[in-house]
Amino acid sequence: MASARVLVPRHIAMRPPALGGQVHALQGLTMGTSWSVRLAGAAGLATAPIAQAIQRELDGIVAQMSPWEPGSDISRYNRAPAGSWHALPAAFETVLACGLAVARDSGGAFDPAAGALVEAWGFGPRHRHDEAGFEPPDGARAEAARAAGGWQRVQLEAGRVRQPGGLQLDLSAIAKGYAVDRVARLLRERFGLEDHLVEVGGELRGEGVKPDGQPWWVAVEAAPRWHDGAWRPDPDAVPTRVALHGLCIATSGDHRRFYRREGRHHPHTLDPRSGRPVAHGMALVTVLHESCMAADALSTALTVLGPDEGPAWADARGLAALFVVRDAAGRLRERASRAFADLL
Repeated sequence: MASARVLVPRHIAMRPPALGGQVHALQGLTMGTSWSVRLAGAAGLATAPIAQAIQRELDGIVAQMSPWEPGSDISRYNRAPAGSWHALPAAFETVLACGLAVARDSGGAFDPAAGALVEAWGFGPRHRHDEAGFEPPDGARAEAARAAGGWQRVQLEAGRVRQPGGLQLDLSAIAKGYAVDRVARLLRERFGLEDHLVEVGGELRGEGVKPDGQPWWVAVEAAPRWHDGAWRPDPDAVPTRVALHGLCIATSGDHRRFYRREGRHHPHTLDPRSGRPVAHGMALVTVLHESCMAADALSTALTVLGPDEGPAWADARGLAALFVVRDAAGRLRERASRAFADLL
């Protein structure tokens, strides 16, 4: 195995650590996954009220943006009649506006209005790919689902959004990152806890340092290999650790959610432009950014853009991204953007 790599932020806040404190660990469930928080505080810190406040914050995001909840704001919008306008909570508007900005900049590689496509390929709340009788859509069904969506159809203005008819929003590729940012803000502003590591569904944000002065070190996820009917660790992967000091990390990979039919691999990352799962060999994209919401959306956009267009797009925007590409034989190769390489 190759020697480990270490990434550190270019700017370090020289605030002294909370000496004499300890690291407290909190955790819970949200968005069909888990959340965890590690925070530096006094030994006698009362953590129960903090955990409860975090859970309420996350529950509020679910109530607005989860298509899995029939009564959520997004579900009501997706069922609404053509021509109706809908007032949006501030959080929902923030996330949708960010998603639309990434969609516009990426030429639709990221699309917050691809809910019908997600549903057609079995990754939505109905007609799941793991249900009996499910079959991937044929060309006509996939095209119909693609045509039903499209970020260009979204009319967002002054805290409200219009339902043009049949449009289904899906914020799954950005909401977890937003949740990470919101929990970090909650810890800072309500509880005065400046030193913490927040994780929701594998997306992370680190601020400050631990009581011993060390930053929050996390491992960059490595892409696995498909072998003997299962994902296996890649023996040639280079271990990479990053100091999340004022940084966020988000990852999109073809092994996280997928299904296989007749020997074909269908990852959950869909190309909204073609209406089909990505099939260009992008195995994993990791993005480092000051905003976890942005990192979450950008990791998806870069995955869809692919091994050729993706790195060039990242370099043109100064994005710190690591790309792992899987060839036809299953071998993995890496390519780092210039901004990512600058952190090594």
